[in-house]
Amino acid sequence: MSFPRRSPSTIALNLFDCINEKGEATRWDLIKILGNTEQFRLWVDDFLLKEKLVEERRESKRYFYKKTETGELFHKLLKNGKMMKAFLRVSGKRLRREFNG
Repeated sequence: MSFPRRSPSTIALNLFDCINEKGEATRWDLIKILGNTEQFRLWVDDFLLKEKLVEERRESKRYFYKKTETGELFHKLLKNGKMMKAFLRVSGKRLRREFNG
């Protein structure tokens, strides 16, 4: 049985929702959403931390992740799907056409 692939915006929304639940999320909380440590590295280390959407806090051997102000704004935009579609349409060299497929 195969599952439909999640869109990047859905994955990002799931990550931010997880962080939002307790105010911060553990490394393991985020790995459970992403599926494996390689995806964690790509999403958290190479995207969320690099773009300063989340900040990392280390306590002993545990890591915690919390949204920044920019991350909070990004989370609000993700919740409003119409805004994200508008941003995606204007990204790139030309205005992208919206396809229903």
